[in-house]
Amino acid sequence: MLNKCYIQITVTFYLFFSCLLASVDVNADESSLNRDFITFVERVETLQNTNITDALVFLDSYSMSINALTVENQVKYYQVLSELHMETSQYQLGLSATAQGLQLAKYLTVPSILIAELSYLRGFGFESLGDKDRAVKNYLNGLEIAESLEEMKYIAEGLINLGAIYYLSEEYEQSLIMLNDALTIANTLDNEELKGSVNSELGILYAYMYQPKKAIKFYQASYYHFKKAGRELYALYSLQNIAANHMEENRYEQAIPLLEELIENGDKFSNNEVLAEVHIRMAMAHVMKKEPNSEAAYQYLIIAEQYVKDVEQHNVPMYFTVKKAYILEAMGRYEEALDSLRLAEELLAKNSKTKNTYSHYNLMYLQSEIYYKTGKYQQAYEKQSQFLTRLLNDENSVNMEKVEELRLSYESKQADLQKKILEQELSVQVMQLNDVTYHEKNLQFLIFFVGLVLLTLAWFLLKITQGQKHLAKVSQMDELTGVVNRRHLIALGEKMFSQAQQENNCLSVLMLDVDNFKAINDTFGHKVGDDVLRDIARLSLDTMRITDCFGRFGGEEFICLLPDTSQKQAYDIAERLRLIIENHQWHNKTLEKVTASIGVASFQKEHTDSFLTLLKDADITMYQAKSQGRNRVCS
Repeated sequence: MLNKCYIQITVTFYLFFSCLLASVDVNADESSLNRDFITFVERVETLQNTNITDALVFLDSYSMSINALTVENQVKYYQVLSELHMETSQYQLGLSATAQGLQLAKYLTVPSILIAELSYLRGFGFESLGDKDRAVKNYLNGLEIAESLEEMKYIAEGLINLGAIYYLSEEYEQSLIMLNDALTIANTLDNEELKGSVNSELGILYAYMYQPKKAIKFYQASYYHFKKAGRELYALYSLQNIAANHMEENRYEQAIPLLEELIENGDKFSNNEVLAEVHIRMAMAHVMKKEPNSEAAYQYLIIAEQYVKDVEQHNVPMYFTVKKAYILEAMGRYEEALDSLRLAEELLAKNSKTKNTYSHYNLMYLQSEIYYKTGKYQQAYEKQSQFLTRLLNDENSVNMEKVEELRLSYESKQADLQKKILEQELSVQVMQLNDVTYHEKNLQFLIFFVGLVLLTLAWFLLKITQGQKHLAKVSQMDELTGVVNRRHLIALGEKMFSQAQQENNCLSVLMLDVDNFKAINDTFGHKVGDDVLRDIARLSLDTMRITDCFGRFGGEEFICLLPDTSQKQAYDIAERLRLIIENHQWHNKTLEKVTASIGVASFQKEHTDSFLTLLKDADITMYQAKSQGRNRVCS
């Protein structure tokens, strides 16, 4: 009996001891697994910098082991998985991963910055699928967590996300505030990747505000910072923005090599959205360049269409259909182009949560061009009128003056910062010189050196002061022609109209459009086209009186405001200007003749209720001049 009890006790003790050892082994294995996971994530992020597909495959190899990880490491796994899906534009998969990560995050014992990162990713997914409201909500949630944890890097990321969604909604003032606050943080932290991100978004913001020369500086800075941070893929995204900027400025020959480089690196993206956009831009570059190649453009368009089919991003199909219409129009396939535009209108109607102003402009402009070329003049006129009405309404709905003030304020602050840095450097140098003076016998050399430093500082301060004055001036001028820009023209026109209305004075407006300007660009190149616009601006300024205001309204259209000028007087001025342009000897000898069609409209108390009405009347008469054979004045 005793022996039996002894055996039972021995077996029980053995089993207990075996379980204890097994528990120790399991705990040791789990601890090792969690340590290995940190190294594993670092390897995934390294792959992410160069090839997203390889990073996804490598991350998937860990999927069978995630249940053995700590809760925090499991959340990290889903955060990385979501980020990779978002970067390959697989937004639904990305949102699924964020949902799993946020569900697990509820079991974390302490707040984690991972929750902010997941909120940002979920916001980006909703934004890309066209749900702005849910995107903003998630961005704000993430920012609130980052601020509570005082994580400056993630606060900057939240500001960048909000800045981007604000410029997409054309809330430029809010966007400018957010992105400049993010830039301040990025510079303070000296974080190259963060600098790259915020410079990229600032470039896009300035492009949306029709300031391409400023935009490209931010794109180039973004490319430099991403390269320095080792983020090769993000640097390629910046390269895409630079190529887009070249195209916006009609530098198609410069854009093509950059787009070719992006296509060559297509396997690194594993992103149908990016590849679709690159091929669309390549198609547009070939059809718009100095010597167009419509067939090559169409081939790139076919490739782009294959990528578009698998794209989840809500704006890409609409963008594709508009650009397809441009290419078909250039090939003379007008009915197919109109069909493509009708499809684009349907897509715009479905996507009512975002403004898509630029797309509306493209649609109306291209429809008007096709109607005109196919002899449907009434429909062309109606589209032109819609275009002008929308343009002026959008101009009034966006407080661009406030945005300009804010932009100048930020740039002035940057100039002040440079000034303080120079003063600080001077102070340090003077202290060093005082120390050197104690030991150095060559006093004349020291005096010369101090003088040189002071002279250099004075020069920098002078340049900064001049730059601040210049900023105030250029915000009202058209960069290409040097005359007043559209925004300032409208402000002056509103002021002149108000005065004419109150004092019952005359006010007339001329709207001038260069005839066959697209043909000039296509035949002689965009440089010659730009020279023509500059010369017309100069000739017109020479013709105007000191009280008149002449400016560029956009593209090849100019406007002249003529206070205290009757309709007959305005007609005479317009006719004189038309003859001067027609008889001008152009620098380019192959360009024999350039003409302009001019519309005249005058303030009539009973009929003209606003400056917008006056402009529309001028546009109507200018269009009449076009339809009657061009190179004439209509009043």
